[in-house]
Amino acid sequence: MKNVIIRSLSGIVYIALIVWAIIAGGWWWYTLTGLFAVLGMMEYQRITSCRTKTDIPVLSAALDMASALLLWGIAPILEHWEDALPAIAVVLVICLLVRMTLALAQKTGDAVSVMTSGIFSVFYIGLPMGLLNLAIDFSEYAPMAIMCMFILIWLNDTGAFCVGSLLGKHRLCERLSPKKSWEGFWGGMFFCVAFAAGYAAIYNLPVVECAVFGLIVCIFSTWGDLFESLLKRSAGVKDSGNIIPGHGGILDRIDSLLFVAPAAAVFYLFVG
Repeated sequence: MKNVIIRSLSGIVYIALIVWAIIAGGWWWYTLTGLFAVLGMMEYQRITSCRTKTDIPVLSAALDMASALLLWGIAPILEHWEDALPAIAVVLVICLLVRMTLALAQKTGDAVSVMTSGIFSVFYIGLPMGLLNLAIDFSEYAPMAIMCMFILIWLNDTGAFCVGSLLGKHRLCERLSPKKSWEGFWGGMFFCVAFAAGYAAIYNLPVVECAVFGLIVCIFSTWGDLFESLLKRSAGVKDSGNIIPGHGGILDRIDSLLFVAPAAAVFYLFVG
């Protein structure tokens, strides 16, 4: 009972911080995404060390962190997405080249695995945070769109848990997440699509496009959750960290967001 209370309270605080950061905008939002980036990178590097049984060289770890923060900081510095997108491409290319060079100097452990894992971490964590920072000031409607994205992620989790607990019989991916079921997946999808369609109807938005967005959030949210489970299982760890009481680490909370944010950006570019 005590664990349930702690988990519930920490979950409420986590959600309240996100809602406040979206409403307040500006550096409140940038600070939140910056914390996600820093803590997420630290947890990812810990997972990498456990998986490769190799201590990541300090210089390599620092480069990965700096690259992720450069992607995070491009939006606050440049402001306009027309300028930010080329800058993001430049940062990623430089990160790739320098990281490959540092791998040549690594004398112990699996240098190739550490290098590829480090490069991937910049794409996996830094890029979504940079895209979210770009999105928050894209238009006057952007904060509400981001709020809806988070609500859809939470609804997907809630719907999948509730329906899966009641009706779940067919495992979705037992090797990675024994408790997830196809019934829960469809339940989460129903919650997402129903909310998105209802929101569109209330605010006179294109219902089909909003419903498709709800579908995309459900798919990529589940995908992100399963991928983070793969990372943890490959390293033999239960949680990515312990910073959030009852929930684990930051990566355990933003795993869905890391996949949904890029998917939402691509959807917006094509649909508007």
